[in-house]
Amino acid sequence: MPYFLLSLCQVLKKNPLFYAIFWSTLYTLNMNAPYYAMLFPENHAVLIKASLLSFIYVLTMFYGIILIRIVSHLFITAIFFTSSVVFYFSLTYGYAQNKDMFALLLETNLHEAAGVFSPAILLFAGLSLLASWLAVKTLPQQKNLMRRLSIFCALCLCCALFKPMLPVEIKGKHPMPFGYLSHFGHAVKQQWRMGAMIEAKIPLQGPMTYEKRTDSPLYIVLALGESLRADHLGIYGYARETTPHARTLPLLKFQTCYSAGTGTTEAVTRMLTRATVNDTSPALTEHSVISLFRKAGFRTVWLTNQGSMAKGETPVSAIAKESEIFETHPSIYTIGARIQDADLPPMLDKVLALPPKDTLIILHSFGSHINPEDRYADEFRVWGPVCDHFSIADCTDEELVNSYDNSVLATDAYWKALLTRLEKLNCLLVITGDHGDRLHGKYRGHDPKLMDNPALRWIPFMLYLSPSAQKQERLAAMMANAATMKDLPISHDMLFHSLLGFSGIKTPDYEPKLDLFSGQTDPHQDPFTQISGIAQTGPM
Repeated sequence: MPYFLLSLCQVLKKNPLFYAIFWSTLYTLNMNAPYYAMLFPENHAVLIKASLLSFIYVLTMFYGIILIRIVSHLFITAIFFTSSVVFYFSLTYGYAQNKDMFALLLETNLHEAAGVFSPAILLFAGLSLLASWLAVKTLPQQKNLMRRLSIFCALCLCCALFKPMLPVEIKGKHPMPFGYLSHFGHAVKQQWRMGAMIEAKIPLQGPMTYEKRTDSPLYIVLALGESLRADHLGIYGYARETTPHARTLPLLKFQTCYSAGTGTTEAVTRMLTRATVNDTSPALTEHSVISLFRKAGFRTVWLTNQGSMAKGETPVSAIAKESEIFETHPSIYTIGARIQDADLPPMLDKVLALPPKDTLIILHSFGSHINPEDRYADEFRVWGPVCDHFSIADCTDEELVNSYDNSVLATDAYWKALLTRLEKLNCLLVITGDHGDRLHGKYRGHDPKLMDNPALRWIPFMLYLSPSAQKQERLAAMMANAATMKDLPISHDMLFHSLLGFSGIKTPDYEPKLDLFSGQTDPHQDPFTQISGIAQTGPM
């Protein structure tokens, strides 16, 4: 065996074309073929064609590396290492490599990153570095440059000729490393341009009127949770009692609510703007409902324990900073800290201590986000065994579900803490989540592309009207209108218009048919999926 390897190394060093074929074959079989097998498990024709064409592209790359020997050592190491990391996350979490995948990386934070880290990635990285060391050691000598350049040009011509043969199914799913390098470049470019995109956002036009609903200040509070599945709430029929407090609280529960997106950025930006699932463009091109409340004279507040690793703005932070008061809990930047919903009530206390005034408050909590085991205090650890491994990918379905359900218990206690603080005010509290999560099977977490997954789209939606607000005839009548929709499908498309309608803010953009409180609401008709209940989403 050692003699064979030694002979192989000698052949690779002497024959540039054989070197490129050898390493291209290894790279294709270990990276691109498994990646395409994940994307097209049932379509073998596409899998074979995509793998063969990716081999030609990678062959050209490796032969080109020989021509730039001066930087080839660094180039080979970088390609093998980054490919192994991207491949690990694609295969483990089922992500197709695209711009959104890398944009999500730039918008995440250290705590989210820690939730998906696993020792397995070190094994992938270690093997890739070993392979890169061997590839560097067997690099052919720089000889016959003109001949090699002509071969390289011929390979490039082959790539151009074969490009039309790429199956339409793999459009946007280019072979590694070309695909992920291109998508990463687009994501970085988008991040750099984020400031300009935010500056270019269109203010909501037209005359605006504010018809004050009550004599005393009105408080509208949106408690926006994270990765919260309706089918794991006891109040929604889940077998475990994960919501003992919510069951006893005077909440108006809407049985079927569709999220606006299946990733945080998409869901949050869409629900707070005029965007709908049929027209998502306003999410990134227009100002949010916060700007209208601020223009109407409301105090606007955004309190959160979420954040990102990117230095610039993100689409969510841009909307958050439309608020007069924007505050992030310091634990988000503390390595090793447990980020929990309980972080937010003390922040809310400071706002409620300000002089009384009409106020819109958005509480964006970390909820049950990866890893749910880090989202609750020990007192809520009821079900076990729990997901206390490095990554949710290393946990069994049972462990992940147990940790998730424990985190929902903590969220339930958080809701009670909010009602305790708001019940003496003239207040409407809206409780919902941004999207669901995948808890079963090989692929966990959420994915912005999976709008047809009911487990990611079915989120809770509940309303609370304080006793003093219930005594206001107009507010009580609007709540009664909303109650007529509790058993009909609704969606986050309605949040923008419902907040305006309840507050008394009228603009040309307001649509009564999307206002839960108007008495004219049309039931939601979703173009992607139909939610039928726990029997449907439970195994997901």
